[in-house]
Amino acid sequence: MKKFLLSAFTSICAIAAAAQFPTTTTNVSNCSVFRNFNTSDEGFSSPSIYSDANDVSFFWNPTAGAEIENSGLNGRTGSLISPVYTLAETGQTTIGFRYEAPVGTEYRIRIITAATNPPLEVLATTANGPVFTALPSTSGNICLRLSDQDLVAGQQVRFEFTFRVATGHATERVLFDDLSLGVQGGPLPVTFEGFVARKQDDGTTRLLWNVAHEINVQGYYLETSSNGTAFQSIGYVPATGKTVYSLNYIDKISGTVYFRIKNVDFDGKTKYSAIIKLFSKEIILNSLQAYPQPAIEQVTIQHNKATEKAVFTLYNAEGKILMQKLAMPNTQQTQINIANLNSGMYLLRFDDGSGKVQSKSIIKN
Repeated sequence: MKKFLLSAFTSICAIAAAAQFPTTTTNVSNCSVFRNFNTSDEGFSSPSIYSDANDVSFFWNPTAGAEIENSGLNGRTGSLISPVYTLAETGQTTIGFRYEAPVGTEYRIRIITAATNPPLEVLATTANGPVFTALPSTSGNICLRLSDQDLVAGQQVRFEFTFRVATGHATERVLFDDLSLGVQGGPLPVTFEGFVARKQDDGTTRLLWNVAHEINVQGYYLETSSNGTAFQSIGYVPATGKTVYSLNYIDKISGTVYFRIKNVDFDGKTKYSAIIKLFSKEIILNSLQAYPQPAIEQVTIQHNKATEKAVFTLYNAEGKILMQKLAMPNTQQTQINIANLNSGMYLLRFDDGSGKVQSKSIIKN
């Protein structure tokens, strides 16, 4: 579950350049939901561009399908900040959201430049400086048109939603949902900056990649191919906001092997990295065989003759051990029950007990 920080803010004058033109706000009724938070946090993050050490936490709540803060603290002030979006109009934009909040809660919306490091210019704001506007009730919808000549169509911006809760409401939560924005497109896609493969002393290969603009990204599938055209998945790494990710490919490489990364966004969109190629002169004999592929309930493994210490280890795509099973001594075939596993790609590793370790991908339907 991704955490969002609700932060206190310092003065706008000390950090950001002021917009040239004043902002006027008008209540309107043409808001339509742009992000509903039903299946993800939609790329929102914290802390705000203006924050101090007194932070409490927002969490995306999948049951409520909303951003919720229920820290239990009094007199709290903080924000949610959007990913980068592109303005659709010059001179104005429409903003809306649904809320639940304690009596007396106030709010402020600010449109800021898309840069990620201060100083950040505030292009438009519903309230100047420390001034906030009271929410009209404890629950409802806000729909506003912000008019400001500093807003230019095609400009990339972020939206900051700040809430100030009065003391005496420590047991009451703040809920933010159903965002409406007059913008074009969605969050910026991930940008792959580098992808490398490093052979390690134990015969495995460490795949590393670094990214920029990781917004709305669900995770990364690592794929391999023997011909550079037909690829299959070998593992999955969830996106966690890092700049560098890695995965160990434990199959020993024989001949030429190709790798690429497939990034998947929360909205289902995908993007591929460049393809890298590794070559090894090592010839691997008596490699593991698994059938049927894909399997439903049971998979049969053909392997080297097992010793008394031979063991199978089954991993999921994240590298977590799911199962271990001893092989019968002197056998060359073992059945493994996978009926209770979810559909997907798994990795089976076989240690024959004499120092030889082999691995095989298993596909479960």
